[in-house]
Amino acid sequence: MVLSKTDAEAPAAKEEIPHDHLFKVTGLSSTNLEKLAQDAETADFETAIAATGYGKFNVYLMLCTLPAFCSAVSVTSSVSYIFTQAQCDMQLSLLDMGTLNAITYGGMISSALVWGFLSDTLGRRRIMVWGFLFTGILEMCVGISQNFIMLLLTRFFSGFFFNGPFAVLISYLAELHRTELRAKVILLTSLFYTIANTALPLLAWAILTKDWHFYIFGTSFVIHAWNLFLLATALIPLITGLVFFCMPESPKFLMSRGRNAEAMQIFKRIYAMNTGKPMEDYPIKLLVEEKSEQQAEGLAALRGGWSQLAPLFRPPHLKWLMLICVIHVCCMFGSNTIRLWYPQLASMIDSGSNEGLCSAIAPDTNPAPDVLCQPIQTDMLTYLQSAVVGAGSVITYGIGGLLINRCGKRFVAGICSLLSAAILVMLPLWGTGAFSVVAMVTIALAFTSLGGATLSSICVDLFPTSLRVMAMATYLMSGRLGTISGTIAFPALVEYGCLPPFLTIAAVLAAYGIGCALVPNTTLKKLE
Repeated sequence: MVLSKTDAEAPAAKEEIPHDHLFKVTGLSSTNLEKLAQDAETADFETAIAATGYGKFNVYLMLCTLPAFCSAVSVTSSVSYIFTQAQCDMQLSLLDMGTLNAITYGGMISSALVWGFLSDTLGRRRIMVWGFLFTGILEMCVGISQNFIMLLLTRFFSGFFFNGPFAVLISYLAELHRTELRAKVILLTSLFYTIANTALPLLAWAILTKDWHFYIFGTSFVIHAWNLFLLATALIPLITGLVFFCMPESPKFLMSRGRNAEAMQIFKRIYAMNTGKPMEDYPIKLLVEEKSEQQAEGLAALRGGWSQLAPLFRPPHLKWLMLICVIHVCCMFGSNTIRLWYPQLASMIDSGSNEGLCSAIAPDTNPAPDVLCQPIQTDMLTYLQSAVVGAGSVITYGIGGLLINRCGKRFVAGICSLLSAAILVMLPLWGTGAFSVVAMVTIALAFTSLGGATLSSICVDLFPTSLRVMAMATYLMSGRLGTISGTIAFPALVEYGCLPPFLTIAAVLAAYGIGCALVPNTTLKKLE
């Protein structure tokens, strides 16, 4: 048979290999072989979020978190500013004040596991929206409180609802930034704490120095200046809830629930906002399948939730969860005790005198009987001292943002705790006037704030997406146990003298610093 040139040059017909032969040779069906070919083109979360770039969306996200961090300060700290006036209106003792400072954290603890479970199964965004809105409503109820019991109960339930959205917020921030930016962003957004801690005493000065009393329904219902201050701070969580209506769901959460189509749309929107290019230009076309969609929503998610979260309380995650929680207990015992009691301490120290800290807080061993309660008189300098203390973290956050990836997170957290412990040991000895007390407390709180923000970043990195918010909720719950212990222990220790409360706080902070050496290195670790 003679072949023509045309026949010889013609390409051979492509031979179709039967499906059953493919299965015999490879053990895989043609469908699975096609999927393997596609896997080479799929992108995991880290690749997808890195492809969105950094720009307007990230700046907008950080600005949206500003009222959220301000809410954290107002919900937990606003009541500490009203004691100078409310102690006479409600006949509050030092122990009552400590209880009011602590009760919000009690509400947070009681709801920690519930919120962690719901957000890890139902999503981040809706928890933040409704959690902040309900917190704002309850804070309004705090603002109209007329007696100690009402104030105590409303503060408890405010903490109950606030715990969920704020625990979600840290994970939400981490899940919308690429690896090398994640720790820095969490650290830098913590600067919003500084803004809030600076603005809150200035708001207190604007309202609490006024002798305002508004009588409603005769004399049975009175709105004092401190009620107006609490009502003003209640607006912050309400604004926060409305802001997060405009934010997208976490794409990492959506991928972990098998909802890749929704995650892809969010990645494209972020890309378009950051680069100014059309959404269709987003370079990632296919996302890796992390989980099937059968358990993605509704009752299926709730039914599978408990089994999904069980690994958090088993090795290897259990030991790290216990360690980070114990460290956080010590961190918050020191940091929040000083922060929450400082407004009262500042009001006791005459800003124009050289009276030492120990002289100001020494218990009155000979109280005069049947003396009419007189509110502590405060002036602008009293609140400016608190504003300076609140603003003191600016420098340390800036330095921490530069050093955290170079020196390591656990090193930064450990050194901060040891330095703050050393300063607090010296506080009763060197705190001989208003200026020296302000300076030392400012530096100590700046270090503990930086250390606490670094610890939060470590906790985010330690756990996979399906366990992250639950771990953060447990982590924050442990810190609130430390806050409750410290705020109640402080007035009790003051009864034994000036040194015991500050030495106790310093010892606890030193233990926290030593514990940081046992934490695994998570610097530049990718999210699981």
